[in-house]
Amino acid sequence: MSHGVTAATEIALLSPLIFRRLAIMLPFVISEGLDMADANSNSNAPENVPSPDQIETAGVQVTERDIVFDCPHCGGELVVDMDGAGMEVNCTLCGGGLKVPEYGGPSLEFLQAATAKLAKAVQGARNAAPKKFHFEGRPRDELKHRQNELQRAILESQAQTTEVKGHIHHATIQLHRYQLKLEVIQERQAELKAELNALLQALNQI
Repeated sequence: MSHGVTAATEIALLSPLIFRRLAIMLPFVISEGLDMADANSNSNAPENVPSPDQIETAGVQVTERDIVFDCPHCGGELVVDMDGAGMEVNCTLCGGGLKVPEYGGPSLEFLQAATAKLAKAVQGARNAAPKKFHFEGRPRDELKHRQNELQRAILESQAQTTEVKGHIHHATIQLHRYQLKLEVIQERQAELKAELNALLQALNQI
């Protein structure tokens, strides 16, 4: 164990990894448990549309914080929280020693699952009939309390909108950067191939 990490901390960081192993060994039990959890959450669903973070993380095994990588010994897929980056641990599948790689951003597994969940939620919201709210006969104190809750939720939603727009702007610039890098690589590749062809022609003439 490295970086002065205690045994309890290591177990906490590896809990997602252990859970992934159990999910592989007991797929029926795990999926059945997730279905029951979804059913329970639906029965107590809030009146308002959940936040994007709630939608993304509902019932998923891999989170935005997780590092997903393969064991160098057995090739098994492992999942460790980003706080475990750089730790020296043993694979829960084969027992081989390994070093957890650095966190490089959300994994492809998380992005695919989160995108599918968000798309489904947006489609459901678009197809749902407009909600009707009835406040007749409720005490004034209850109405004022709900008013404060709604105003606070709207402020939070506005802050989240600003944050997400910032991420979109950053991602757009990053995408354009990668597109330009790809064009530069392709231009360089074409030039190298042209030089190689000229060289081969010169060799054939010797």
